[in-house]
Amino acid sequence: MKEFDPKREFLFDYITVVAECTFAIAVIGSLFARNNSISFIYFFLPFGLALICMIPCIPIYLKEDMTISQIMWQRGIELVVLEIAMCAVIYLIMGDSVSIVVYVAILISTAVCDVVSYLVKWYLEKEEADKINRRIAEHRRKKENG
Repeated sequence: MKEFDPKREFLFDYITVVAECTFAIAVIGSLFARNNSISFIYFFLPFGLALICMIPCIPIYLKEDMTISQIMWQRGIELVVLEIAMCAVIYLIMGDSVSIVVYVAILISTAVCDVVSYLVKWYLEKEEADKINRRIAEHRRKKENG
């Protein structure tokens, strides 16, 4: 059985949040703020944003056996922090030049990406658990027959 590796989990979640931030900023920015020019330094913004947004995840990496409700609360808090951070960053980058529609689009985009990333992670972990269970069942059948 696979052991709980907090470093691996943190890295996976960090990369996921970086991807969510990058997607939201790139797609929404290209749709609503095509004519605005921004500095190349903002390319690295999602990496810093992800570190800020990972702070609520720390309990997951410290405590392996959290209940489902505790994980749901933690993930909800992480999403709220991510949403606030994304809106703050857009305001810092673009200022008053973007409308409320851009903020709503960023909030929706970030929430959808967050939910999809957790569904993908759940599916991959479920597939791995099913594979392990099949191996165990096959091993038991071999013991019974042999």
